[in-house]
Amino acid sequence: MIIFTALLICLCTSGGARTYIVDDSGFANYESIQMAVNAASDGDTIYIKPGQYSEEIILNHSLTLLPLIGETDPIILDGGGSLETAVTINAGGCSLQGLTVRNYLGPAINIESKGNSIRENVIENSNPALLARGSNENSLSGNIITNCQGGIILWDDSSNNSIQDNKISGCNSSILIREAAGNQIMSNKIAGAHWGIWLDNAEVCQVKDNEVESEYFGILLQNSSAVSLSQNLVHIRNPVSAATNGITLVNSSQIELQKNEIDGGNIGLGISACKENRLRDNVIAGSQNAMIIKDSLGDDIANNSILGADYAFRIENLSHSSIYQNKIEGSTTGIELVGCMKDNISENQIAEITDTAMLVTASSDNSVIGNRISDSEKGIILLEASANRLSQNVFENVSWCLYVEASSREAFDNSIDQSNVADSNPLVYLFNRSGELIDGRDMAHMTLAYCDNLTVQNSTITIDALFLYSTRNSSIMGNNISSCYGMRLISSDGNMISGNQMTKNEFSGMFLYDSDSNEIAGNNASRNGQNGISLLSCSQNVIRDNVLHGNAASGIWLNLSNENQIYQNNISNSSIGLQALQSSGNSIFHNNFWDSSEHSQDWQGQNSWDQGNITGGNYWDDHVAKGNPSQSWPRMIKGGDMMDRYPFQDESGWRLEGAGLPQAISG
Repeated sequence: MIIFTALLICLCTSGGARTYIVDDSGFANYESIQMAVNAASDGDTIYIKPGQYSEEIILNHSLTLLPLIGETDPIILDGGGSLETAVTINAGGCSLQGLTVRNYLGPAINIESKGNSIRENVIENSNPALLARGSNENSLSGNIITNCQGGIILWDDSSNNSIQDNKISGCNSSILIREAAGNQIMSNKIAGAHWGIWLDNAEVCQVKDNEVESEYFGILLQNSSAVSLSQNLVHIRNPVSAATNGITLVNSSQIELQKNEIDGGNIGLGISACKENRLRDNVIAGSQNAMIIKDSLGDDIANNSILGADYAFRIENLSHSSIYQNKIEGSTTGIELVGCMKDNISENQIAEITDTAMLVTASSDNSVIGNRISDSEKGIILLEASANRLSQNVFENVSWCLYVEASSREAFDNSIDQSNVADSNPLVYLFNRSGELIDGRDMAHMTLAYCDNLTVQNSTITIDALFLYSTRNSSIMGNNISSCYGMRLISSDGNMISGNQMTKNEFSGMFLYDSDSNEIAGNNASRNGQNGISLLSCSQNVIRDNVLHGNAASGIWLNLSNENQIYQNNISNSSIGLQALQSSGNSIFHNNFWDSSEHSQDWQGQNSWDQGNITGGNYWDDHVAKGNPSQSWPRMIKGGDMMDRYPFQDESGWRLEGAGLPQAISG
């Protein structure tokens, strides 16, 4: 044994490297690692026998430290919670392998040189495990790092290093690269982290094929450029909260983000103040907000798959970017744009959206082309959004395909052509048109915005609604607008709405807001989900000769609406026949009320429910009257002191011969 040990203590060839053995049990010439290091020269190898060593080692020569061949028990460097650093590497070309380092106050291994290899070590309870400052061309691979404040940290221009195949668990920051370039971070497995991989002021780095399980942040790039992130798997374990992010890019440019998988988190992929990034072929599932992009420019976002998010894309102040050929399924909202301009949203597949597939707010000059939206509640909504182009979008099994709303004329000025189709029928959007005729068309949707003297007749709305915004002096006649969302007039005056079928709609058959001096005559607005005809803040309209039967709420509903004439309507089988709320000066006469749960209500208003003793009031099937009209059989109106003073005894009694004459004369 003595001869064998002596042979291994110092093996020397002429001009060659030497080999040393360290054994804490005293069976070698060196009981401490530092003693062997002090005796060694560049290129020498130090074999360390299993045992426990409590020391701080400084490598000033290019040395190799590793276990003695055939030994399997651990070589433990234990700082005992009082020593600062296990190994400081000042010389280049060193190699550390097979060590177990634990309980150091500072970095377990501190690298301040280049060309070193740190592999297959176990590092525990240190701060951090591996630290490199101004150190280049190192290989850090196959290490197991647990319960350290930081795992692997490179900074101060530590460039062209390789961090590969390490297992890091229970660390606050697992891998941190700061102010460094050209580093490769590949095939590492990170678990139980607060911060998985964090790059700050990093350039030309590659982050590939890592598995990151984090409680808060998976991968963060900050103030970085020309970084490639690909084929990483990021899982956020923490329940969804405001502080959980899968991959985050901040103030970074020319980032290639490809083929990553992100699972969970409040934000799957977050981008802020970035430019010229490429995001392709990523999969995001189970995040509350799959992708949030803010204040960015020139991004290319394509072929990503998003599953089961509240918001698939939330995009604010993005410009000159392209979002195309992405697949979105099972989200609450598909794509939301706020304050965006000159973006291209094209050829995306958006399916199974429970709220809105695409919501565009205060955004201008964007192209929305060739998207396919299916099995969703709402399709595309534009709010205060101008100069956008919508073309070749296809809607399949969408409850409401298109909706545009704005407070200014300019915001309605969008180009929405008839190549947009829903279940094979076109969406028709007309802005600032005059003197045109639309006759005999089947349309999924129709909007008339700031139009004048148009005629729409004998046509059918199959899915959405017929909208009039600030449209005047137009005729809407003989159309079928049923089993959809009815007709809506917003700030539209002087129109003739006659002979239309508006039945079985989701809400009201016809809704008017801030619209005056329209004539609504001879329509059938029956069996709708709310009211037959609704007026809000409207005045001086004529509502006559309409059939209003079987509506869920009211046949006619008035709110804050004054001086309208409502006559010769048949109102039946509704919860309330006619309801007036905070409305005054309306003339309500010669209407038939029958078979409703309650025929009338008049709250906080002053309205006329008859036209005097000659013309008379209305017919009520729940009220006994004598004469057409009766002279002394008034009917009270619920809600105040209003009454129909001269009701009719017969249905449509005003049409009978002798109607309107005093009872004594008519005999």
